[in-house]
Amino acid sequence: MSESYLPPSSLSFRDNLATLVSPLRRVRSRTPFFRLLAHRIPTLWSLYRGLLRNSPDESVKFRIRLLFRQNRHLTGTEKTRARLTLGYKYLDFFRKANEGDQHCQEVLRRYSRLIEMKRDKARMARLISEELDWLEQRRNQPIMTGSFIPASLFNVPLPRLSPQPQATSMIFLKRKKARQRRHDKRIQLEEDLQDIMAEEEFERGLLRSNQSAFESVFSGPNAQSWRGPILDTIQFIKESQNREYARAAMPIPSELIKQVFEARREKIRNKTREKERERRGEVLRSTIKRQRKGPPAHVLAKMSPERREMDKVSRSLSEVGYVALVKRKLGFKLKNPDAGLELGEKENRPLLNQAADFIRAENKRREEDIPTEQ
Repeated sequence: MSESYLPPSSLSFRDNLATLVSPLRRVRSRTPFFRLLAHRIPTLWSLYRGLLRNSPDESVKFRIRLLFRQNRHLTGTEKTRARLTLGYKYLDFFRKANEGDQHCQEVLRRYSRLIEMKRDKARMARLISEELDWLEQRRNQPIMTGSFIPASLFNVPLPRLSPQPQATSMIFLKRKKARQRRHDKRIQLEEDLQDIMAEEEFERGLLRSNQSAFESVFSGPNAQSWRGPILDTIQFIKESQNREYARAAMPIPSELIKQVFEARREKIRNKTREKERERRGEVLRSTIKRQRKGPPAHVLAKMSPERREMDKVSRSLSEVGYVALVKRKLGFKLKNPDAGLELGEKENRPLLNQAADFIRAENKRREEDIPTEQ
């Protein structure tokens, strides 16, 4: 039934009912709740400010600021409502402590101590992490080796670094690829130029043979418009090549020579200090590395066990005692040949020789007493 056939009483009843129900309809806001002043003002001015004002000390204030920073990005209503409920619960607890509640005060003191311990632990972890990062950075920090990277088409004279920075290697690689691309492009442009010149010659031949006028495309006034861009690009490539040749012919700057020579001298001083530390008995990484080395495989295969043991002993820095004796047998040139001789005073040599003979005889007797395996 259409509204035109309804009685006036029914229409008035409907209008009255619509007037009563319309305010009860739920209106969904298009603005997120966290942008509404009805949410921001109570949260910031009542809850956050109240928690800071009623906090017992700076440790608790730090924890409150941290929690608000962690939860400031919540956009879900359920999680936000749960966090706000917990925050107001804390606020009531803080207010009770300020009003003199002994239990609340004791809980807050214990809570403050826990926060302080956690902050100390986090601070120590951060310091250790920063120290490890600094050590790793120092371990991989490039240093001058005392030699040069000579000038080439791809670089000016540079000091050689160890380890070489990745950025330097990428510059070399990028310039090599760019040079190859320019070379390929120049070859292609020269071929295109030859094709255009062939087309020009073909059009001139047609004009000479037919004696008929036709609109030229590659010859005549249009020739420069075809050749010009190609010749300009080829000229640009030639200029790039000239800059590369100038880079390769660049001399080494005097300042760079001074720096590299100083690095050489520092390297010698560093190695000298390293050898002195080893002579004092300090075991360094270079010490272990040198002692683990050995002769080449084809030489090691021909060595006897005694010769291998002597080679191992000779890798020590010592030049006295048994090490000096082994080095002297192997033909090493010692700094102080007399320092390695432990022969004792002249008047005591007969007694020392007698003791040595006694030791050799005792060793031989013990070897004879050992029963042989059947």
